[in-house]
Amino acid sequence: MPTASPSLPHARVPAVPAGRPATGPRLPGPVRERRPALAALGLVLVVAGALGSAVVVHRTGERVDVLVARHDIAPGQLVTATDLRTARVAADGAAVVPAGALQNFVGTHATTRIPADTLVNRTMFLAGGTVPAGAAVVGVVVRPEQRPTTPLVAGDVVRAYLVAADGATTVSGEPAGTVLLEAARVVGGSAPDGAAPGAGDVTASGAGEVSLLVPDGDAAAVVAAAAAGQVALVRLAGATVPSVDLAGS
Repeated sequence: MPTASPSLPHARVPAVPAGRPATGPRLPGPVRERRPALAALGLVLVVAGALGSAVVVHRTGERVDVLVARHDIAPGQLVTATDLRTARVAADGAAVVPAGALQNFVGTHATTRIPADTLVNRTMFLAGGTVPAGAAVVGVVVRPEQRPTTPLVAGDVVRAYLVAADGATTVSGEPAGTVLLEAARVVGGSAPDGAAPGAGDVTASGAGEVSLLVPDGDAAAVVAAAAAGQVALVRLAGATVPSVDLAGS
């Protein structure tokens, strides 16, 4: 008679909470890829940026004393020590003039208009005593009635006329009012007798001397007329170009 086989215990299946799907075994997560080359490049860039900032700060701190214009300087003006001052600026390779070279520029003439506070350089000046080829500097003494009422200053451009005294109508055989110089640059001047000298100007009262840059061929006639007091000057527009001029004007 067959015997009944013993009953085996049933395996207990864990219950799944309601509303939660059954999940299988988890898959392994992706392995993060290491890129040592990129990390090294980033470090190099950070170091380079820091060094660049340090260089900029260092260069900004390199300041030197240079010459600058104390006030506006007109073309042709005779430069004195009071026309220039020193300023401390960053040395960035600009064409500047060291403050110690001041005396090298005293007695020169400005070749262009130099606004106040401009960093000056050597191309803005003509060495003292140097006259452009084909030109000469002559002095003309003029009375108040022979010049504009406002002062003539270095850099002005003037026209010179022959004038006669005592109502005469001719001057050395030429009609009064004949143009002696079509256009000439004023390069200097002296104040009238007894007056305090200004910055190369001729004041509105008394007789004063004006230095003119003229062509060689006209110098003799201008000197002769000036010696006889027969020259009158009128101021022309600033943009007028003289027949001879300082380099760079």
